[in-house]
Amino acid sequence: MSETISQLSVASFALSVLVMLSGCNDVTQRPSQISANKLSTQPNIILVMTDDQGYGDFGHNNNPIVKTPTIDKLANESIRLTDFHVDPTCSPTRAALLSGQYSLRAGVWHTVMGRHILSDKIHTLPEALQDEGYKTGMVGKWHLGDSYPFRPQDQGFDHVVMHGGGGVGQTPDYWGNTQFNDTYFVNGTPKKYQGYATDIWFDEAISFIHQQANKQPFFLYVSTNAPHAPFRAPDKYIEPYRAMGVPEDLALFYGMITSLDENVARLQTAMNETNITDNTIFIFMTDNGSVMGSQSAKLVKGKTKKLIEEKIGQQIISLNDGMRGSKNSAYEGGHRVPFYISWPNGGLIKPAEIDALTAHIDLMPTLLDLIGADISMLDTDGISLKAALTQGTEIPNRALTVTTQRVLTPDPNRPFAVMEGKWRYVKANGNKEVFELFDLAKDPSQKNNVIKQHPEIAKKMAKQYRQWWQHTTRSGIPTMRAVIGSPHENPMRMTSHDWLAPNTKQVGHTTGFGNDKWAKKGWLGKEDKYQISPWKVQTAEKGDYQFTVMFHDKPANKVIPKQYAHLSINGETMVKKVPKGATSVRFELPLIKEDIDIKAWFTNTKNGSDNKGDADKPLAAFFIYAEKL
Repeated sequence: MSETISQLSVASFALSVLVMLSGCNDVTQRPSQISANKLSTQPNIILVMTDDQGYGDFGHNNNPIVKTPTIDKLANESIRLTDFHVDPTCSPTRAALLSGQYSLRAGVWHTVMGRHILSDKIHTLPEALQDEGYKTGMVGKWHLGDSYPFRPQDQGFDHVVMHGGGGVGQTPDYWGNTQFNDTYFVNGTPKKYQGYATDIWFDEAISFIHQQANKQPFFLYVSTNAPHAPFRAPDKYIEPYRAMGVPEDLALFYGMITSLDENVARLQTAMNETNITDNTIFIFMTDNGSVMGSQSAKLVKGKTKKLIEEKIGQQIISLNDGMRGSKNSAYEGGHRVPFYISWPNGGLIKPAEIDALTAHIDLMPTLLDLIGADISMLDTDGISLKAALTQGTEIPNRALTVTTQRVLTPDPNRPFAVMEGKWRYVKANGNKEVFELFDLAKDPSQKNNVIKQHPEIAKKMAKQYRQWWQHTTRSGIPTMRAVIGSPHENPMRMTSHDWLAPNTKQVGHTTGFGNDKWAKKGWLGKEDKYQISPWKVQTAEKGDYQFTVMFHDKPANKVIPKQYAHLSINGETMVKKVPKGATSVRFELPLIKEDIDIKAWFTNTKNGSDNKGDADKPLAAFFIYAEKL
């Protein structure tokens, strides 16, 4: 389901892979071959991952404002990986987590522009667990593709309840969702819910537990949208922070976190009620650094800081655990996150801190190893941490790398961090050739660049980065093409989230909020700022296809404010008059089985092009429903 565009090259450096790699895991044990006795003793696995919550956004990590009593207690009762790293943004972390591969090698390096889609060729963690006889379920945020064959139900999950895109209310989500009384997708079908989004995710998770407990081992992936923006929560969670004098955005953000904490307690209660706690591997982590990491220090300062300190009776040292950077940063605050794991009857070591360098790419081999699966042929960039978790064995020293790309085509000059031990070799600004070296053992806040004092270490780590880049891009840079006309999804909804646009600002992915302030900034009244960019898809088979071209999605019932609709497929353009008061225009045509690039736009003249420089400014079609007839 992918094509390859030219591989980026880095000036000829011999490839030296940083981790041991093996061939693809093509042959795995099927559930029918697994004995009933083995299935009856296998542990359940519950993975809870919150969104945009950083290492310092917890009470137990030296934040004196935010209230997280449940997770604080959970941390104390778990093995804590205190030097655990993910990617600096959402989709790349999720791709690495579920593939066991560096996100760039897995083909995911952005959160929009079609560069957030995880290849269906990868044998994912849930698929590997299905091979071992597990029932799999996920609730919440997927953000690795909203169309077949990239949806979670196509990638190894038996049961799915999710919102679309990377946040509630983005274009792939159901139109008009606000986190309250929304419509979410249950195995691909829209379903109306009552209540707050976080409560709904945990309601569904608890329902899954009650349905599956003590029947067969299960893997439950609870991936919340909170506390990702827009910051919203029931007032009962926000008001205590407002009463402290916390600035509004931070009060909303912390309110979302306290709601999460309360729901984790509900989940634990359900585990106890069903008697599965002792034989469940329970993991809590977050997907990247805090979205408020750097901002919190700017908001809580001066008189505001003093007022809050008086109310809480405690001095505020840092709200980011002393780390530099936040979400999307190559500094520690962008990618160092909490990771807590427990398994009461699993023979793990006693709750303690493990300070060795670990990462998201280790999760898949570790979980499969813990349940006794054969990982000898697993194609992973990570390592199993089983020995460290069960015997206290020292984790091998190694170099790990993260990068933040957020561009259409990966670029080795974008920000990155190479990590080895407590050394960090960082390029924090993609536009400047400035490299820094930090010794976290002496400088955990990354204030002192010691690259001049340790040129040999910097030279070695620069070489490690070049080798890593070659390793992760050697197979080329894929473009994932969703399939239109498949019986698995027909019609297929295409949204601007997946445009292969020249930059993030041209995607319009923060849309669909009705009169919300995000919609006003990202869409309403400014539609003509978006470049007409293509969707890249493929047809399932030869036949007649219908394309319903829309300005806004169906539930919006938005009249097209132009006179002509244009649909371009592989450079061939068709034009139709827009009927008065129409919200959509349909095109029908025969197609063969092939890759196709699609553009759609509206103008006031029949010959109006997709060129933004034209006097007749074209208006992008943000949605298309593509259907094989």
